[in-house]
Amino acid sequence: MVKKLLLTASFIIFTVITVNAEMSTSVKLTLLNTLARMDDDYWSLSGLGTGRLTFKAVKNKNVKARLSLDAQIADTAIFDISRAFIKVRFPGFRTTLGKARVSWGEGFFYNAGDVIFGASASSLDMTAEELRDEAAWLTSVYVPLGTYSFLETILLAPELDLSEITDDPDELAPHITDSQAGGRFVTRIHGVKTEGGYLYSGIDAAHKPYLSFQGHLLVDWHLSASVSIPGESPDVSDLRESLHLSWGIFHMQDLLHSTSLFFRLEGLVIPNASWSEKNSSTEDVEYALMLYPEISWSVNDSLSFILRNIISPVDLSALIAAGINWNIYEGLKVLSFITVQKGETTDIYGWNKPGGIGVTSGFQFTY
Repeated sequence: MVKKLLLTASFIIFTVITVNAEMSTSVKLTLLNTLARMDDDYWSLSGLGTGRLTFKAVKNKNVKARLSLDAQIADTAIFDISRAFIKVRFPGFRTTLGKARVSWGEGFFYNAGDVIFGASASSLDMTAEELRDEAAWLTSVYVPLGTYSFLETILLAPELDLSEITDDPDELAPHITDSQAGGRFVTRIHGVKTEGGYLYSGIDAAHKPYLSFQGHLLVDWHLSASVSIPGESPDVSDLRESLHLSWGIFHMQDLLHSTSLFFRLEGLVIPNASWSEKNSSTEDVEYALMLYPEISWSVNDSLSFILRNIISPVDLSALIAAGINWNIYEGLKVLSFITVQKGETTDIYGWNKPGGIGVTSGFQFTY
């Protein structure tokens, strides 16, 4: 399967390059070594890299197209196409078709308004520049309604896994009832970005409305809320049980000698989840409150220190990541992070859990 994917990716790259030279091409290559403690007497040392090759069309101002090929690299490799879409601007509206990222709601790590990809970031890679980078096959129509207002509709086809192709067409073709569809309206009211939307999820047979607000009052702030209502026999109690709330504040403070500090604090509240400590080693635990604080100190244009945390206040555990991002040469960054889990074995994060302490370092080169 890996060889087949490699040949497919190579063919796509060759075809795109030879057919149309009027494009921009970029490569982001990240190569890291990780030393991590798995238990008291077992330490793991591994090398892992990621690569993203991106082609962007630059020929037509009314048409934007992007193809991004991703690879996870060790002694073997796993390939994926993370982006493959075309955006077309027509008079009065724009449309997007393909595998693309769509951002509903507000939030860097926690975003209750993101009823498409979920309230929490799916990746716990604390070394990543962007913690929410999910994409899905979609068809969307964007209609501008003014300087700060627009309407967007979206249709998400059911997932189609080509690796599971069989001779039975019923097993290959996803059913239309597994589709998702909805829309959102965004405007600005008294300086506050106000967003409301709705998604029907055929997979869950659920209605998912949400509201999101973003503004500035001494600091940048945002607030989002969403619920999931069953399509059959909905009840008022469903609103309370499925309610998700997220909030966040962000502030940048300029200091002397071109240095600056960035502060970010986000939280996720699920009122119907557990407000008391449970044993996460024997059961799946979802706590009612989670926090994500982040501090970044930019010494200059090329050197930054970063402190990121995921905190579970209910069981008093945390995942702590501290690192350095040094743009030593043009396009080349030196990355180094140390991660520590604070807590007991029964907590979500624990010192004695696999990966209780780890060090990751390496290079990232964009060209």
